[in-house]
Amino acid sequence: MKRLLYLLPLLLLASFTKLDTVKKSTNVRITPQSTLHIKGTSNVTDFTCLYNIKNLNEPIRIHYESGADVIKFEKSVLVLENSGFDCGGKGINRDFHGLLKSDTYPEIKLSLKQVKLNPHKSNTADASIEIEIAGQKHLYHMETKYHQDNGWHISGLLKLNIKDFSLVAPKKMLGLIVVSEEIEINFKLVVKEA
Repeated sequence: MKRLLYLLPLLLLASFTKLDTVKKSTNVRITPQSTLHIKGTSNVTDFTCLYNIKNLNEPIRIHYESGADVIKFEKSVLVLENSGFDCGGKGINRDFHGLLKSDTYPEIKLSLKQVKLNPHKSNTADASIEIEIAGQKHLYHMETKYHQDNGWHISGLLKLNIKDFSLVAPKKMLGLIVVSEEIEINFKLVVKEA
């Protein structure tokens, strides 16, 4: 009887806990309607480096565990080849690849860690993304917008400092042209199950 009295509170507690998380895996594809670019500024002009989405033609395997309003991801990585960026000219492309140390680190990796739905704003979520550039990794949190219409449409803007990755902004013309250390990653992705 005493054992039953000890077990009863545990059973009651277990019945009220949320055990609705499920681990799943799937393949997704980023469609050609998607866009991704990096935007920067200098004391002279702005520049935009557009990514060629056609380079993302292979399905991406994602592993996730979904709960009530949080989705946790494991081994869900988007790999961007540095050579896929076009900044609009040979000189600026060369500077961009020099900045990213593309000879040694030819890829940027975006690892999705967690998405938490925002209960106060419809169709928005807070995403945690680990970004690896030039061998350095940093975790960022950003607001994303989403809706479903013939696939998932996911958009966002992430501001970061290249110093986070031990990168040094290039200076041109004996230091007269200075590139800002702040850059923006803008994306509008259309994602479908593969």
